[in-house]
Amino acid sequence: MEPFGLAVHASLEGSGVSGLNVLVSGCGPIGLMNIAAAKALGASKVIATDVHPLRLTAAAKMGADECINATEESVYETVRSLLGERGVDVAIDYSGQATALKELIQSITHGGELRLMGVPSHDILLNLEEWLFKGLIVRGLHGRRLFETWERSTSLLVTGRVDLSSLVSHRLPLTAAEDAFEMALNGQSLKILFEPNGSCI
Repeated sequence: MEPFGLAVHASLEGSGVSGLNVLVSGCGPIGLMNIAAAKALGASKVIATDVHPLRLTAAAKMGADECINATEESVYETVRSLLGERGVDVAIDYSGQATALKELIQSITHGGELRLMGVPSHDILLNLEEWLFKGLIVRGLHGRRLFETWERSTSLLVTGRVDLSSLVSHRLPLTAAEDAFEMALNGQSLKILFEPNGSCI
């Protein structure tokens, strides 16, 4: 619920996602949750981008209409081929990567929204002129809104409009913690659950 709340908050903020074309950059667990939340909340089309094939496969399962491997193709050119010159209405970034942000800016329509969720690991150079002349609305998001986000998240899960069970790629004992973190860092897992007392299912 805690990480899902972030995804729901990112989907509801600003102009929301209903009837809009949405680009989700970074398909870690919360980005994947955002794909499912955006679809459930009425997004017209959801496009996902990442560099790990496992995550992109998961993005398709979570409801993404198009999945782009950013190491193999241009995000901007692919978005343009799908939506024309207009581009997406909303881009939500979970990657915190400079190259990803650059392509997101190119892919957003004039007056569209950029919602920042990912935290960069270092300073990033920004072309503010491009942001300015596009008239972008930029929202830095952190956490969620209490209690609105919990209520909407609960409703999406209880009604079955969102199913998060496929995000759990591994269930491991605590003794395998080192291997688990290695898998996570190398993009070989989605969400790993530790089961200190053995299997829960």
